[in-house]
Amino acid sequence: MRFAPGRLMGPALFLTASLLVVAAGGAVGQPGGDKEPGKEKKDKGKGPKGGPEKGAKELRKAFDGITDVAQNAPAGQEAARLLDHAKSFYRAALRAHPDEPRRFRELALAATDAARGLEHQHRAAYQPVANLPEPPLDLDGPPAPKDGPKGKGVPPAPKDGPRGREPRDAAGERGPWSPALDALSDVHDQLATAAPPAKGAGRDFFEGAKGAYRKARAAYEAGDYRKAAELARAADAWLRVNEHLERAEWDGAANPPPAPEPKGKGAPPLPPAVK
Repeated sequence: MRFAPGRLMGPALFLTASLLVVAAGGAVGQPGGDKEPGKEKKDKGKGPKGGPEKGAKELRKAFDGITDVAQNAPAGQEAARLLDHAKSFYRAALRAHPDEPRRFRELALAATDAARGLEHQHRAAYQPVANLPEPPLDLDGPPAPKDGPKGKGVPPAPKDGPRGREPRDAAGERGPWSPALDALSDVHDQLATAAPPAKGAGRDFFEGAKGAYRKARAAYEAGDYRKAAELARAADAWLRVNEHLERAEWDGAANPPPAPEPKGKGAPPLPPAVK
């Protein structure tokens, strides 16, 4: 049989073309092979979640909260002491920013919760507005009964002790007492399991939370559910302060010196006035 080179040219060309197609398809499937021009550079510039921008927002929130509360100085030595602690947390957070991100964030959150508790305590003293009923709890449901679920009366506040109450939804119906009862139940559970700090700011906030909880119970039993809810929320906020202090490894310093004012060239001038 005589060898004919021409007969092999067709299959050889077909095989070569097939290999080129497979190679090109593999390149298309490679990671990053189909990215748009400039996309990789744009993604590379994205920072991780919780970066400096978020930390600055937490500091701003703490600053605004303390400023709002300070406009109406809280009455009583205990409340004034808690406000001083909030200022101390904020100043310490400023000193830790940005070199210690975890510490300054936790201290900023502690300052925010401290101020939030004082705000709830302040709201508890608000008087109802004449001829202004509170909105219903469930806008889609029927009006809540005023005499408690199924006419059995308002559910009692949680009893003392870690297991001294029924589940909050045991009554089966919601009413004007429900927000206060929910908040009281949450604080009750926290106080039943939390270990009181030995001293320092943590001790002050723990005792403040206990006092607010007792006042909230008294308001609930007197039928003042709005006041009870605000006081219970104040207690909850102050208990959260200690969680942040623990994560920030707060050493219990009383009142660190104020942070120095930043030195700069001053604000830029305003644009020309419109004539």
